[in-house]
Amino acid sequence: MSKSSTQKYPIDPAYLDFPNMSFSNNLWKLRFTNLFILATRFRYKWDPALNVTEHQIQGEDNNSVKIIEIARKDIAADAPALVYFHGGAFFLTYAGLHLDNAQMYALEANCKVFMVDYRLSTKAAFPAAQTDSQAAVEWAFDNAASLGIDKEKIIVIGDSAGGGIAASCAQMTYDRNKNRTEKINLLAQFLLYPVCDCETKTETAKNFVDTPLWTTNNNKVMWDVYLRDSDYKKGVTGASIPEYASPIHREDLSGLPPAYIEPTEFDPLRDEAINYAEALQAAGVPVTLVEAKAAVHGYEFVDCETTRKYRKIRMDELKKVLSN
Repeated sequence: MSKSSTQKYPIDPAYLDFPNMSFSNNLWKLRFTNLFILATRFRYKWDPALNVTEHQIQGEDNNSVKIIEIARKDIAADAPALVYFHGGAFFLTYAGLHLDNAQMYALEANCKVFMVDYRLSTKAAFPAAQTDSQAAVEWAFDNAASLGIDKEKIIVIGDSAGGGIAASCAQMTYDRNKNRTEKINLLAQFLLYPVCDCETKTETAKNFVDTPLWTTNNNKVMWDVYLRDSDYKKGVTGASIPEYASPIHREDLSGLPPAYIEPTEFDPLRDEAINYAEALQAAGVPVTLVEAKAAVHGYEFVDCETTRKYRKIRMDELKKVLSN
């Protein structure tokens, strides 16, 4: 982080060593970057108190979707469940941090975590990641008995791009219930510094050009890659934003599950997350909005007092929701 940037933003000094990452929309370069991220999970060690199981389910394109189930060995039957969508701008694979998060949720909230390895946008553009993720939600509900989970206590949760996917899964689930015999009533949606708006027109989306880890330019690249097959991104006259691609553009947000939304202060995504929280509230959806002050996008990569403070707030809220 440059000295001028350090002076410009009153960021917790613990985050100032974050790299100034810059991405391009070259798919081959992005795929190469994923090789480095894969290294963060090489020989990853799970907590010995956990059981970890891999499932393969069928996606909506007759593709196979890997789901990693993480749960305490002593977990009771009919446990609550989190369907977890990792971040990474839709084009990056899950890192060791995401596995750490999954462990934390499983151990501290005493629930089963189902982490979805959805198709990355480097392989398949929208809606591939979204339909893979929605398939995971419906699979968890429809197989609740054999999975040992309580179908009335399923939460969708995600960070960054995964937060956007979680928000859209809440919307898709609500809509698809019209054609289901047994309705899926999600207990809540937990959206952590989520991606919500493909237009990138908010003040923070335009102005945070040099914040640690995530910048305005990266934000634009993310959407260019994710929506590259859409008429909207191709500039076709009259084309609209694809349904479920950008959660804040849904016209009617009423009826969606309660939300916990956690934006970070120095993040291009901050304003759109707050805007989405306010839109949900205006539609009558209960929202808990917690802004992580002095923090940056992906702040959980650093273990410091600020990180521990906001993780505890999140975990306390998660435990409260699951105890109801």
